[in-house]
Amino acid sequence: MDLAVKKIELINWLTTQDETMIKKVDALRRSSMESAYRAGMGEKLESKLGRSKADRKSGKTHSQEDVENFFESKWAR
Repeated sequence: MDLAVKKIELINWLTTQDETMIKKVDALRRSSMESAYRAGMGEKLESKLGRSKADRKSGKTHSQEDVENFFESKWAR
């Protein structure tokens, strides 16, 4: 069966369902999205967070004022 047809069938079916079934389908959708996020972005985000913490501990960070001064000096030329 064509995917577009299947989607339309599901939409039509959802319009006839009560609130309990809609909540179940929505919970499944959210769970699926969370799983996909954890599988893909979660690891990347955790890795970036770890690097950020390490940078902060080692002093490889700059204040907002330092960053603003840096860019102001570059644009002043």
